[in-house]
Amino acid sequence: PQCTIPAPWCEAHHITYWSRGGTTGTGNGTLLCSHHHHVIHKEHWSIQMRTGIPWFIPPPHLDPARTPRRNSYFRLE
Repeated sequence: PQCTIPAPWCEAHHITYWSRGGTTGTGNGTLLCSHHHHVIHKEHWSIQMRTGIPWFIPPPHLDPARTPRRNSYFRLE
């Protein structure tokens, strides 16, 4: 959440990992900057898609309530 890196500089991330049966379609992907792509894997964040918008769920060691967050820096208008 709150990352300002533009989409052309980002990497594709499988929400459900391909190795766990996730598809390679856009419905199972989101764009992440390199830094946050590594954070997602290293710290075990989860991602849920809600009406086409990725919501990021922090791991319990960062937020025991695991409150979903989204990037509100970029908005569809």
